[in-house]
Amino acid sequence: MIHPGYNVNQRLESKLKVLVNATTLTKGGGLQVAASFINEALGDNSNSIRWFFAVSPQVGAEIEGSSDFCEVFDASPAKCKQARSRLLELECKHNPDVVFTIFGPAYVKFTKPHLSGLANGWLTHSDWQAFRQLGSPVQILIAFCRLAYKAWWARHADYWVVEAEVARQGLKRRLGISNDRVAVISNTCSRVFRELPREPVGLPGKGEKLRIVYLTSFYKHKNIGIIPFVAAKLEEFQPSLKFEFVVTLPRDENDWTRLEAAARALGVADRLINVGPVSNVEAPILYKECHIAFMPSLLETFSANYPEAMAMGCPLVASNREFAKNCCGDAASYFDAESAISAARTVIDLISDESRWYEQIDAGFKFLDALPDSGQRYTEYLRLISDLAKDDLRA
Repeated sequence: MIHPGYNVNQRLESKLKVLVNATTLTKGGGLQVAASFINEALGDNSNSIRWFFAVSPQVGAEIEGSSDFCEVFDASPAKCKQARSRLLELECKHNPDVVFTIFGPAYVKFTKPHLSGLANGWLTHSDWQAFRQLGSPVQILIAFCRLAYKAWWARHADYWVVEAEVARQGLKRRLGISNDRVAVISNTCSRVFRELPREPVGLPGKGEKLRIVYLTSFYKHKNIGIIPFVAAKLEEFQPSLKFEFVVTLPRDENDWTRLEAAARALGVADRLINVGPVSNVEAPILYKECHIAFMPSLLETFSANYPEAMAMGCPLVASNREFAKNCCGDAASYFDAESAISAARTVIDLISDESRWYEQIDAGFKFLDALPDSGQRYTEYLRLISDLAKDDLRA
């Protein structure tokens, strides 16, 4: 498919010009991937690409160094027509050879060849178990309508890149996008984690408190609400166990207030500690202060939390969903994502088996070795961008 107005005979005489769009990313793993890519681009000394960046304030805050060609969008194009117009104005101003939306939808019909990342599991491989977390039938219906709107915009690209095969197949099944239009480039953890020495987290010693961390923002599919119930079951099954769950939620938001109220109602308020949001630089310190990484999520594509925990030598306890098993393999112990009893027993089984504890950590180190590092991921993105500029992917 050839975009109107794009001259296929036009080629770079010196540098490829690329407009990077990261205007819709405000939190979570997508923000980290965007910051990682942009930092790699700014540190790329090959001098083969002239970069232009459009970013959200949150992405801008994570960028190391500076660029004269970086514009910050205070409002997201997802909700602001002025922001959409501004993006198109940037495209017209810089006349890039390729637009790369790190994670779409972009909510804009670019006139230049457009590579769009997609990491929205709701669009590609969500199921009823995840949708039930959204609330009433009316709320679920509203969510379906919003997803249909996002799906419509998601199709407005020339080529797509996702983080896992499950998402690639979902695009084919749900959006009718053929597999040869979608590349898979796995997520990974940032250099902050990879450059640290690999040291297994030890089992808590006698009298030491077991600390179980869930490093995440609040999304309903993250299944954070199960934590007080798991805590209550752990107390019931092993009353002598000293433990606490550590979460990273904004303390001034209603989501935290509701979680705290649920813990009080179950008599486990003292088992729930909220350290507030942590930066990418602070996250390794938090992992090292804890023993188990807890991942009860009902829907992911490839969360960076998985390789982050592996890199820190922290064993994982994760939901027994296909996406989690694809992301972790033997590096996690799995439980029924809707069962606090299953989660509690899985934690107890893990801390009761020292051999399994260290085998799981070792499996995590090996799994991490098979993943691309941030530099390799950047190189793979560059290959797609270059091929799209040459029209190889749009032919």
